[in-house]
Amino acid sequence: MPFVFSDYSLDAGRRELRRGSALVELEPQVFDLLIYLIENRDRVVSKDDLIASVWHGRIVSESTLTSRITAARKAIGDSGERQVLIRTMARKGIRFTGDVSERAALKEPTTPLTTAPPTGQSAPRDALANAAARRSTYPAARGALLYVVGRHSDRLCGGRTRFAHAGDQERLIPLILR
Repeated sequence: MPFVFSDYSLDAGRRELRRGSALVELEPQVFDLLIYLIENRDRVVSKDDLIASVWHGRIVSESTLTSRITAARKAIGDSGERQVLIRTMARKGIRFTGDVSERAALKEPTTPLTTAPPTGQSAPRDALANAAARRSTYPAARGALLYVVGRHSDRLCGGRTRFAHAGDQERLIPLILR
């Protein structure tokens, strides 16, 4: 479920932080740090807890930890001086102190697997395969690295296409690398 606080929405499943409708870019460790702080907002999180959860026990310098906390504060409009949302507790750790609510995640739009055939005709096999391909490649098409294109349009792309499996289907879908 997305966490909502101040003007921000943090969706762990999609790995997105948004301010209003604008996407806020975060490094993966900063994102993991922010999620951990929000999920554990009822307590003070020690440095050892952060290292164990975000860095999985790897050795991390004090400056790395401080820079990630600073980046997390900056991403949510906080600072080390103000400490409105992320507060440092001297010699104890840090704590997320903002008011957080959880809301239901928005569902992905889905394409039905079948389309209604014209009256008196059966649905063509290609229509069913195309609908399945659209449904299973929707998450890939939303990504920043891929365009999903039609079956026979790879000639138009100058050979920049790669093929991907359409879910459980045995059909390949051409993808253009951006």
